[in-house]
Amino acid sequence: MGTCWNCNIEITLQENRTECDNCGKTLFYKCNTCKGEFEIKDKKTEKQLETCKLCGFFRCPHCNVCKYTCKRYEWQSEIMKILSPEFNFMTYPKLKEKVERIICYIENSKLTIERKNCPERNVPITYAKNKIKSLLGRFEGYGVKDIEDQSAFKKRIEEITDKESGEKFIISDIREKGSYGQEYRDAFNLCVCLGRIKIQRVKNEKGIEYDLFVRCNNKICPFLNVKDLIINYCTKCKKRYELTDTYCNICPPYKKGKNQGEQRKLKKRLNDKDTCQAYRGDFKYGRD
Repeated sequence: MGTCWNCNIEITLQENRTECDNCGKTLFYKCNTCKGEFEIKDKKTEKQLETCKLCGFFRCPHCNVCKYTCKRYEWQSEIMKILSPEFNFMTYPKLKEKVERIICYIENSKLTIERKNCPERNVPITYAKNKIKSLLGRFEGYGVKDIEDQSAFKKRIEEITDKESGEKFIISDIREKGSYGQEYRDAFNLCVCLGRIKIQRVKNEKGIEYDLFVRCNNKICPFLNVKDLIINYCTKCKKRYELTDTYCNICPPYKKGKNQGEQRKLKKRLNDKDTCQAYRGDFKYGRD
C-alpha cells in the first residue's frame, strides 16, 4: 500500500488495520494531485479508507484521486474521446459521472492489481510484497497444521538448493506428483530473493514466453526484510509480547463464555511490513 511516513518502511496493511507494525503510527499521506493531507483511517468509522482496485493506492478523501498515473484516468479520457462529439457536457451534463460508473464497473469486474515485477530480481509484486511472507511464516510454524506440515514447506526449498550451480529447470521439472505447483512457485520466488536461483525469461519453439529458473549462489536481495515476521499480541489491549508468551499480563480474565475465569490468550499474526522493501512505485510492468 505504500511507505510509512514516520519510519519509511514499506508496508501492505491487512483489512481494517491502519497502523504501521514497525512504529505504531497511523499511515498518513499527502495527495500528489490536490496536495491535501490525510490519514488512511476514516474519522467516523475508524476503518481503512477505500483503495483503488486497479493501482492499489488509497483514494484521497479530498479529491477522490488514487494514483494520478492510474489506468482509470487513461480509460476515462479514451472513453470520452470515443463518445465525442455526439456526447458532450453540453448535451449530457452528467456525462462524466456516467463514464465514472463504467470505470467502476470494469474495476469491480475480475480485475487485479497491476502486474509488476521488482526492480532488483524480477519477482512479481504479489510474491515480493505478500506471498513470500506467508511462506516464511510457515517456516517459523505460523499457519501450518503440525511439524510434518512445516517440514514439507522446508523440503521445497531443499529440493531447489540441492541442485548444482548453473542447472536450469522449470517448476514441472521439480514438482512431485500429487503436490501443488503453487507451493513450488512460492518457494522458487523466495529462493530468487535469497539468491539461490535467478529468473530468465525465455521463449519456446512456439514463441510463448515462460520463466526458466537457474541455480546460482548470489547474495540475499538487499530489499528482503524478514525482521519481526510474526507478531504475538493481545486482541483486546493490543500489547505485543515475546513469541514464547502465551497469556496477556494486563487484561483481566474472561468474564463469560467457555473461557470464563481463564487468562486472556495471545494471538499470533504476520506483520504488515512488506517482505520486499523496494518502493512500490519502482516496480516495473511485466509478467505475474
